[in-house]
Formats: sequence, C-alpha cells, structure tokens
Amino acid sequence: MRLIYYGVSADEEKFIKRWSFSNKIPVTIINEGISSENVHFAGPHDGVCLYPSPEMRQSELLYRKLREQGIHQLSVKSTGVDGINFEWAQKYGLTVTNVPSYSPTSVGHFAIMSILMVLRNIPTVLQTNSSRKTTIGRELQDVTVGILGTGRIGCVVAEGIHALGGRVIASSSKENPRLKGKVSYVSFEELLEESDVLSIHIPLSENSTYLFSEETFAKMKPGSCLVNTARGKIVDTEALIEALATGKLAGAALDALEDEEKYFSVGWEKNPYYSRLMAFPNVMITPHIAYHTELAVQEIVETSLNNARDIIIAGSSRNTISL
Repeated sequence: MRLIYYGVSADEEKFIKRWSFSNKIPVTIINEGISSENVHFAGPHDGVCLYPSPEMRQSELLYRKLREQGIHQLSVKSTGVDGINFEWAQKYGLTVTNVPSYSPTSVGHFAIMSILMVLRNIPTVLQTNSSRKTTIGRELQDVTVGILGTGRIGCVVAEGIHALGGRVIASSSKENPRLKGKVSYVSFEELLEESDVLSIHIPLSENSTYLFSEETFAKMKPGSCLVNTARGKIVDTEALIEALATGKLAGAALDALEDEEKYFSVGWEKNPYYSRLMAFPNVMITPHIAYHTELAVQEIVETSLNNARDIIIAGSSRNTISL
C-alpha cells in the first residue's frame, strides 16, 4: 500500500513521517493542494489524503482523473467537507471520509480567548494604538455569553466561560448533558436577544449558510459582539459589515471568513472582505488558526491517514461520510 498526502504544511510533515514509519506504509508528501497540474501524482498510489482545494469545488476533472488512476477514496483532513462535490464523488465511486473530532480544546480555548478579547476591547487597542485608558472593558460576570451549538467544541467554551464566572446561555440541536447546571438552553431567537457576546460553534450546512443575515443581526442585542471560529459562510459578511457600520454590533472576532478558501494560497489578507472588515477598529481577524496546535495537527494527520488505510484494507471507515 502507498498513500499520497496533498497540501501538506511544514507542521504536518513530521507527524506524517512518524505515522508512515509506525505503520510501515509509504506516504508521498505534496506541499501544494491537489490540482489539475499535480493530480497525476496520485497514479502510483492506493489512497489520497487532502484538504479540498478551490479547484476541487469547481472541477469534475479532478474526480474523474483520480478514479481513472485507480483511486477509490478521498480522505479529507478536516471536519468540514463542504469543499467536496458529493455528486461528483458519488459519480466516480469515491468514498469520502473526514476527521469528525480532534482536540476540542484547540478551537474551544481560542474562542474563549476571543470572547475575552472583544469584551476588553483588545482589537481596538491593538488597531488604534489608543492611550492606556481610552477604552474600557466589560467583565465576564457582568455579561451573558451565548453559545450556538454545544457539541464537543461548544461544550468546552461553555464550561470554560462558566468556570470563569460568566453566565452562559445556549441554543443547540440537542442539549449536552455535560452542561447541566452550567448552561441555560434557550431558543435561537432568545440567544440573539440576550447575548452580550455570541460564539458560533455549528457546522456549515445548507441550513446554516448565511444564518447570520441582516434579519438576524437586527434581532441581536444592541452593543453585542460576535465570535466566529466555525465557518465563514455561516455569516453574511455584507450584513455583518452593515451591523458594524451602524453600531448595532460593538465588535467581532473572526477566525473564519467568507471566501477564505480562495485566498489561502495567495495570501489570506487579499480577501476583499478582510480589508473591508479591518477598516473597523473593533474587529479582529485571524487566518483560520483556532485549531492550529501541536495536538490538534497530530490528531488530524493521524486520523486522515487511518481513514485512508481503513478504506483500502477493509472497505470501510467509522468516519465515512454518507453520500
């Protein structure tokens, strides 16, 4: 068996090599994301690990070429699989797997940090170099923090904020028993109306795309802040810009930005939304790095490689995505 891993960063290489040595399975490392120019490298291999490139969202050719070279699976090295065209994957018989879970504290603790930073007006301090006492912050015990989605990551955030003395409310598809006595579950409408800071922890889906729209922002508490460490397209950026411009929102911390995947290879700050949002001194943007810790990267690499191996050997993986 031989595997090929596309889009490998310097941080991932050591974990790929370690896995390859331990499992006695050769893994070819390609630093660039998969494209029509390098898809032929998959030919001598039995399985593919990758993060969906922008071209993969648009080109049926890549799926056809992979199948023609004998590839029967796609191991996606992320939780989200919105970059895969499942119609084409099914057409060419490609089984898709993902990494449904990895260190929840990586994103969870980053979100907690972001919540604290917007409450203390740190984005404004950093952007404007204002004098020491120009901006005054709010403390956790004086505000209500809203959590949208209380899965593994949202649960970490809720528990952390509760432990620090904050009041936590949440809206989720189902209640998490770990949060009993720590969180008050409310409707989505109540979450918008009561949250001083609202942190997003749901996956991108057809139903969640542009969930935060002009109508949604209008229902949010005046002077509230938004934290998004999930997916960029959950937020309608045009509506967010308007909410910031009118003062409806007092700030935002964004680790996920709409259309970001188009710009990672050429410079994430070249995204037009980046410059428009950064015109507001109360906005902080980071380049989708909330997950980026040693532990999380190791778990992502190992799970994606295990998924590819399991599909090839056993024909199935516990992380298979139903088409």
